[in-house]
Amino acid sequence: MEYRIGVVSKLLGISAEGLRLYEREGILNSRREEGGGYRLYGHLDITALMRARSYHNYGFSLKETEYLINSDNMEGVLGCYQKRLEDLEREIAVKQRMLEYMKEVNGLSERLEGDLWCIRREKRPDMYRFEFMDGDCLIIEPEEYGEFQKWVNLAPFAFPAQRNEWEAVLSGKDHSISALGIFEKDAEFFGIEENERIVRYPSCDCLYTVVKIAGEEVQATEYLKHLKKYVEENRIQVAGDPIARTFLSMNKRENYTRYRQIWLPVEG
Repeated sequence: MEYRIGVVSKLLGISAEGLRLYEREGILNSRREEGGGYRLYGHLDITALMRARSYHNYGFSLKETEYLINSDNMEGVLGCYQKRLEDLEREIAVKQRMLEYMKEVNGLSERLEGDLWCIRREKRPDMYRFEFMDGDCLIIEPEEYGEFQKWVNLAPFAFPAQRNEWEAVLSGKDHSISALGIFEKDAEFFGIEENERIVRYPSCDCLYTVVKIAGEEVQATEYLKHLKKYVEENRIQVAGDPIARTFLSMNKRENYTRYRQIWLPVEG
């Protein structure tokens, strides 16, 4: 028994164009109905489509699916399976890591009301930073764009990680260096290593705060003034520049509100 393309399309939930694509790729072999020109598919075509759907859901490409369905080489089929198993394990590991990362960001967002503008001592996590702008000036060379794009594609694990010169803040000036950052535990997973451009920042004792900023003309002297006041009143010895992690951005159409964690290194 053979069935027209419309019947098979409705039966399996695959569009007529999808069936034609499978046919062009060699997964199906239809024949034309005498006189009418309709494509006809038999029982084996239907089961092949079910198998193709399985391969699609495994994550195999159309080209790989065609090979798996038509190959008579068991070694080749097993090789495809093994590679896909490895890829799936990697994808699952990334998804699991992303789940934990999102839980952490969600927790930060839930605690905003209590953490905003408050200051406490906390160790900054080990992280790597890829600085790319000094103020409004791009500081990476064209030959570094490829590596920078790799970092961009690591989002959300790679995040905006601005550094502000503390000496500039003390003198009432804003000298900000923009960067992408990634925590060391994630850097190790993705194979990020230190080089001339990528700098590792080891964990250290810090004053920690969360700030809220909005709009384009934002001055570090404003959103860090509570930190500056705390340092001066408590006679704390600062040991480095504050580094930020922007973890939430909202309301881009109006004032573009951002929330940042700030770590200011201090003497223990």
